[in-house]
Amino acid sequence: MLLVEDDPSQLTNLSAALEEAKFDVILATNLDEALAQLTQYPIDILASDIILHGDFDAGFKLANYVRKQYPQLPIIFLSERREAEDVWQGHQLGALDYLAKPLHIPLLIQKLQNLLRITQGRQTTKSEGFAAIVDLKLYLHPTHAKVHWQDQPINLTLTEFEMLFEFAQQPAESLISYADLTKATQGVVERNTINTHICRIRNAFRKQDSSFDHIQNVYGRGYKWRR
Repeated sequence: MLLVEDDPSQLTNLSAALEEAKFDVILATNLDEALAQLTQYPIDILASDIILHGDFDAGFKLANYVRKQYPQLPIIFLSERREAEDVWQGHQLGALDYLAKPLHIPLLIQKLQNLLRITQGRQTTKSEGFAAIVDLKLYLHPTHAKVHWQDQPINLTLTEFEMLFEFAQQPAESLISYADLTKATQGVVERNTINTHICRIRNAFRKQDSSFDHIQNVYGRGYKWRR
């Protein structure tokens, strides 16, 4: 993976933690270095700060380049910029997640592990997607952690994709328990935040389909997909 961070202490701490977690880490401290590393090494994940050496949008510029030249490369942003507009822009540029600083390093590591599990373990052919078992109108692209509903793209974070993937693999009306959803995210999403994530997933679908009402609560037990 390529880690792009201009703060020396953060770069040292992050790279050490990632290497301890068995990631092969390539480092860059600015936009030019990152571009050079992309051309020199095979990269499976890009994790980048946004502000690099005074360039307020360096990370966004890097993501824009990646989307054109390496469209299959997953991106996660790491940034002190917390405004909703910044998070929105990051996702518009194709980022699968946007983690605010100060980082909780175990969460970052879990996100990266989840991302590799999805992109490398779900499909043997990277260009393939599949229609979900739960509903043929739902189409998933595990390599990119992307979703289409009735041929329209749905913008989800990596964690939200993991939760939706749990629904996608089961027939409609199957109970997806709170424990199932926690397990699907490798424990990143806890019981007390699942409802918030489900609400975000519903809202993402409703931006494309205002009548979307397929994810139903089963009181005290979890959720089901209703056709």
